[in-house]
Amino acid sequence: MYYSNGNYEAFARPRTPKKAEGKSAWLVGGGLASLSAAAFLIRDGGIPGERIHILEEAPLPGGACDGINDPQKGFIIRGGREMENHFECLWDLFHSIPSIENPEHSVLDEYYWLNKHDPNYSLQRATV
Repeated sequence: MYYSNGNYEAFARPRTPKKAEGKSAWLVGGGLASLSAAAFLIRDGGIPGERIHILEEAPLPGGACDGINDPQKGFIIRGGREMENHFECLWDLFHSIPSIENPEHSVLDEYYWLNKHDPNYSLQRATV
């Protein structure tokens, strides 16, 4: 695998901060930023998941990657699954999350296999 910046810290696990298990976090918005922050707080910050709270104003969580099945319009999703060559932080996160279907694999593994089987690439976006 090619790592563009040669940063070995991507493979090292940080030490759990002192008294992390007693700390809480409150995140505003149920989009990718808060979900990613929660995962990093659990993995790298040592904060128990039950002490992380995500506040969402909208009736449907997910931010720009929410999805619904509208009986009139069909399935609608505002986000996409396109992976670009500079998403190292996302790769790191997906690599550390086990697959729901097979915990021996990571979310990154499944993402990689999907993109090999069904490549997704676009130079423009449709907004309507």
